[in-house]
Amino acid sequence: MPSLSHFVTFMMSLVGQLGYFGVFLVIGLEYACFPIPSEIVLPFVGMSIPQTSLSFLPAFIVSIIAGLAGSLACYLVGLWGGAQFLNKLSKKSSQLQNALDIFNDWFCKYGRWAVLFSRVIPLTRTYISLFAGVNRMSLFDFFLYSATGIALWNLVLMSLGFYLGHNWALIEGILNTYSHIILILLGIVAAAYIGLKCFKSRSKA
Repeated sequence: MPSLSHFVTFMMSLVGQLGYFGVFLVIGLEYACFPIPSEIVLPFVGMSIPQTSLSFLPAFIVSIIAGLAGSLACYLVGLWGGAQFLNKLSKKSSQLQNALDIFNDWFCKYGRWAVLFSRVIPLTRTYISLFAGVNRMSLFDFFLYSATGIALWNLVLMSLGFYLGHNWALIEGILNTYSHIILILLGIVAAAYIGLKCFKSRSKA
């Protein structure tokens, strides 16, 4: 796809020109909920390392710092006005309301572990920061559990690009399979949650 090719070229040229600051900028924006897919960005950052003066370990450390910086931005948005924003968003559709309820209930139930595990789940991995801010999670816990999840996710995806950069089709296949499995599991959990709520509401009626 030409658009993907142009995006990849831009990402690699940015990292090549700006070095570690380029790594920080690209990954930080992704974790700040900008529409930049980490499944593409992180492997290509790893892929670009052998072609630049960067080294894997420093780039990996910068990626964690960038992830925390971007996550903090979302956390602060949630802390200072996220509740009002989510309330307005939920009024737009009942499906969106259900999704937000599921996500928020999951966060309230599992707290710190929700932050950690969400970091390795597509779709939820960046937006969990917003819910952490809305629920006024301890900033220390937020950083600790976010850093663990971010480090794991970044290490895996950057390593795929670093070691398998010559075979993008293989990387894409691995990530697509992972995403499909996770989305199926999330769908099952969401259906079970909605079914349980309906059962409880009928029991009370």
